[in-house]
Amino acid sequence: MSGRRRAGVLALATAAGSLVLPPAAPRRRPAAALCRRPLLLPLRVATAEPEAMPADVSANATAVLAASAADGAGETVEIRAVAPPPPPRQADFARLRRALWTPLDVGHTHAVSGALFLAGAFAWIAWVAHAQAAGAAAPHAPIFGGEASLAVLAVGVWNGLSALPMASDERVASQDLDRYHALAFRWGGTAQLAACAWLCWWFSGLYPSVPRPVDAALCVASMSSIAWVVYFSEESIRAVDRKVATGGFVHGRRAATLSKDERIQLSALARLGSYPNVFQLPVLVNVFLGGRAWLDAALDKFPHQAALLHHYLFACATSYAITFFATTLRDRKLITIRQDLAMLATGTALPFLTMFADVSAFPGAATLNPLDYNVGFL
Repeated sequence: MSGRRRAGVLALATAAGSLVLPPAAPRRRPAAALCRRPLLLPLRVATAEPEAMPADVSANATAVLAASAADGAGETVEIRAVAPPPPPRQADFARLRRALWTPLDVGHTHAVSGALFLAGAFAWIAWVAHAQAAGAAAPHAPIFGGEASLAVLAVGVWNGLSALPMASDERVASQDLDRYHALAFRWGGTAQLAACAWLCWWFSGLYPSVPRPVDAALCVASMSSIAWVVYFSEESIRAVDRKVATGGFVHGRRAATLSKDERIQLSALARLGSYPNVFQLPVLVNVFLGGRAWLDAALDKFPHQAALLHHYLFACATSYAITFFATTLRDRKLITIRQDLAMLATGTALPFLTMFADVSAFPGAATLNPLDYNVGFL
């Protein structure tokens, strides 16, 4: 050969697996002998001048093997083994079924009731919105579609209750879920969904006459569930910080591997799933202090106010189901933290959108100003 000529040999590994690297200081061999050596899985090899080597080859190279020629005997060869990026995990139907259709769900009642509740809730909201836009719903109690809404909410309550046996302490420990998050998710979320269902019944115009102490006790229990969830959401954030500092796992991942953005997103998930429930406290205070007399006075002034509150609370129950579903998908590695946050933000906005829709459909018959209808301001 005349002079020393450099050639590049591009090796593309088509199978997954770790690369088997030779010693750090490779021996000098002729190019043909080096290529015949079984360093990797079967390779497709091509040679090119350095100038013709694609720019992304050197950027994506996972290993570089160099062998230089001795005094012009043979060729100087550079082998680059490039590992292609792994294909994204596809959330196909079979994978979803394996993740969500679990034997822990006895009779699959939780999965079936959850699907029925979400489908029924969105269908009912769309039906009522269409009726109000078309003028078919009148601003009076009993509210439009009240019976259907209560049937849908009964399915939702059963969905929440059916989740409790699956969320046993042994399962929480085996999946390494955060204890505080599990407690809030398991009991607080189910209690709040049941409280929203009861309040929807109370405002529907179909609620029976019960002693005031019963309603008062249910109001206190509902307020306690809100305080419970807010407290444990803050505790879950502090628990994540402790695990990052001292070591441990968060939702199956080593806490030290969480990025700053992921920690911020986890904190946002905890607070976005708890603090918006505080907006239900004025409703509970009105029922606790004013009772049926307060509602009658409010309806005399704003005939559609009971329907507005019913729709708001129904949407709150629906948002809990969205939160449960999103958290389940994230815990089973089907969605990311960011996607969970997006689903939770959508569910949080839904109750407030229903109130704006009611005020727009019946101006003057409903109000968003708490000073217009709350106890003490009528």
